[in-house]
Amino acid sequence: MADDEDKPKRHTLDTLFHVYCNHKVIPTELDNEVFNSILLSQLDAWLEQAKLMPIPITRVQTGLIYMRYKKWRLEYEDFLEVLQQLCSDTELNYDEFKETLIAAGPPTGGTDIVVVK
Repeated sequence: MADDEDKPKRHTLDTLFHVYCNHKVIPTELDNEVFNSILLSQLDAWLEQAKLMPIPITRVQTGLIYMRYKKWRLEYEDFLEVLQQLCSDTELNYDEFKETLIAAGPPTGGTDIVVVK
């Protein structure tokens, strides 16, 4: 069992969500602030890294869906709803879509591991 602890852990959709929530955040007065919700720009960056943007998904599509929530940041549950809407709009398979996002990995090839409690 000790060998399992030494192996790098594979990201899941929710761990990557938290990585992207804190990617390219404009510094604020609160240096240690950690975000648990995602901005539209962070979602678009993730889709670009997964090579899902600009085809089959466009910034217009993500923007229109995102703005329905009338919030600056979306929680994980809202994020999953956005993914479902994007899949239905583009006729992509939802499970394959999520796997593609996971396979894209952390932003710009980073290796940061986020522990989700």
